[in-house]
Amino acid sequence: MSEHDTQKDASSESEPVQITKYDGTQVKNALDDEVRRYYALSFEQGHLHTDIKLLLGYFSAALAAGAFAYEYYTSFEVAKPMVAVSVGVYWVTQLILFCYTTFVEKNEIFIGYKNDKSGQRLGIMTAASKVEKYSSDYHLTLKYTDQRGSAHAQHQFTKSVAAWFTEDGTLDKAAFDKDLEQHVTALFHHAHQD
Repeated sequence: MSEHDTQKDASSESEPVQITKYDGTQVKNALDDEVRRYYALSFEQGHLHTDIKLLLGYFSAALAAGAFAYEYYTSFEVAKPMVAVSVGVYWVTQLILFCYTTFVEKNEIFIGYKNDKSGQRLGIMTAASKVEKYSSDYHLTLKYTDQRGSAHAQHQFTKSVAAWFTEDGTLDKAAFDKDLEQHVTALFHHAHQD
């Protein structure tokens, strides 16, 4: 058994994931977390989307703190223009965050870099997920592009979440991991065929 298999077996036996299976948001978030956990075992995880959202969040918090400090050390009347500008900039920051999430990040939940043994980057795999409102189907789209740009592949699959959750809302990690492995193998098969 390889080290990679040992890591997958150890992580599969970690704390069970239990959710309210009738809450679509909880179901999607639990599955998205498991996708990230599973693929992070084989790929170096990128954090670009998280870093950008954190930067925008910290900027908003610093802006609010600055406006509060200015108002605290002066008076409300003196600070009114500063507070008004801060509120405007805050809403612009939120608009930027909304546009970034909607048009750039889209539904991407994982960015992973495939490296060889020497650390040389071979390619990038992304995973995007979606659960339609009032649907029990989980849609996952995997994309891979090699570093030279010569191989591109995309693989999509849809499955009912009932296949991965028990009656009490516990995630069957082994079944979910098996599906994730099957579909990433199909993705790389498509990449090497082209």
